[in-house]
Amino acid sequence: MTPQQIVGTASRLFAIWLLITAFQAVAIGGAIKAGSNDPSAVWVPYLMGGIYLLVGLLCWFFPMAIAHALVPRTKFDDVLRLPAQQALVVACVVLGLLVIAFKALAPVMGYLSVCALWIGSGQPVSTLDAGRHIDGFIGFAQLGLGLFLVLKAQVVARRLLDDPTSPQRERRGEVS
Repeated sequence: MTPQQIVGTASRLFAIWLLITAFQAVAIGGAIKAGSNDPSAVWVPYLMGGIYLLVGLLCWFFPMAIAHALVPRTKFDDVLRLPAQQALVVACVVLGLLVIAFKALAPVMGYLSVCALWIGSGQPVSTLDAGRHIDGFIGFAQLGLGLFLVLKAQVVARRLLDDPTSPQRERRGEVS
């Protein structure tokens, strides 16, 4: 892989992270809307989610343009000797661990703690306000995504590297 290809792959992984963050911002907007009568406070998380989504889409669809802007152009024979599949597997695992550590653990543990306190005081969990349940759902969804990236890193890496329209596959007769 060339340095540009590595940065392009990192750009796509960053796009996945931005999508997770966009989902969280939109869910926060839903929680604010459910718990507030002030309509002016609701649009900000949706706007932030939209910005994250837009930047994520740009990173996903134009990774090589970003890579060429960030890394000086080199000759194609300027190749780093790093197995692309294995490097991408490692990157997926690291991204999954980061999602779990920085995005999922705090909301999941907070939700479970509030539920334990709520149940301990004799209240049914169903009487918690909607915002608490939404925060818990977001945390569990992020935990699931992080675990997926960690446990299925080879599948994700294969999917990210496999381009069915690539010229190399067409030359080898692999396109069906």
